[in-house]
Amino acid sequence: SGIRNDINMSDSNNLNTVNQNNNQNNAVNSNNNNNNSNNNNNSNNNMNINNRFNGSRKSISGSYSRQSNLDHYSVKNQFEQETNQTLNEDSVSRLKEFFNNGPYNEGFTLISHRSAPNGFKVAIILSELDLPYSTILLDFNKGEQRAPEFLTINPNGRVPALIDHSNRDQNVSIWESGAIILYLVEKKLKEFGSCSIWSDNLVEQSQILSWLFFQTSGHAPMIGQALHFRYFHSINVPSAIDRYTDEVRRVYGVVEMALAEKREAVIMEMDAENASSYSAGLTPLSQSRYFDYPVWLVGDRCTIADLCFVTWNYVVDRIGIDLKSEFPEVFKWTKHIMRRPGVLRALKGNE
Repeated sequence: SGIRNDINMSDSNNLNTVNQNNNQNNAVNSNNNNNNSNNNNNSNNNMNINNRFNGSRKSISGSYSRQSNLDHYSVKNQFEQETNQTLNEDSVSRLKEFFNNGPYNEGFTLISHRSAPNGFKVAIILSELDLPYSTILLDFNKGEQRAPEFLTINPNGRVPALIDHSNRDQNVSIWESGAIILYLVEKKLKEFGSCSIWSDNLVEQSQILSWLFFQTSGHAPMIGQALHFRYFHSINVPSAIDRYTDEVRRVYGVVEMALAEKREAVIMEMDAENASSYSAGLTPLSQSRYFDYPVWLVGDRCTIADLCFVTWNYVVDRIGIDLKSEFPEVFKWTKHIMRRPGVLRALKGNE
């Protein structure tokens, strides 16, 4: 909420979609909780169902024209019998129609949900790279994330997933947000020779990937657990709430320290005439005219290391974390990211 209140009005008007998405998290997380419960009780059954797709699915890519050979009704019936979940008929037909008749010649299809931070994270990368894409928003209330057509491209039944229609030999599907992001920037680099939010330098790539993996394994999951135990767990478990909220704070502490070190280096370099005063402690860094200058996690430009964090930064106020007061560098960093045209385009939605 601190970030939302401090971004200027022109920025805030462009972010209405994000704020509306955050207001819908209760319904989405409730649906996810129910799905998780069913998944835990029926994981073996789901594996058996997924095995039925092996004749028409490759682990990473597949030709979706072959899916017309699937007996969708028998798969649907077995799924409902073995998992006690109902797949909405209209949803199954909608996804079946897309996979049988989708646009296979160019661009990308992002499969997401209207309030999924990881889905918007991928949309941001697509937008930043100026890649053409359309979006399918799954309806979790209708069980679309468990429709056979979707499970053929993401056996985990979660969003986001991405289909690349530009491959002439076969459509390529990728799931897990980190894998999708890496695929997109590598594709851009190889096809165009450069990628502004990635690097062709191995050392810099490793630094960027360290932050990307840190975000996907430590940042997003801990926020998700904190939200779950605070709002959706069947019983109140204060120790769990405290444990995950404290871990989110620890994660932000890591990011805050990295950004603060970058801030000091920038001020010392760009405000050289006052560097000795800053070093001696006679003048606080906050008095430098470069105190609000953009700093980034890797190098001197925004990369996927920075962009992957931003959509999750908008929900931490719901677990009692105030970025502006607790992590001021993270707060400023987020504001700079949110003003990027590519980010704003993605968060407005592309349906």
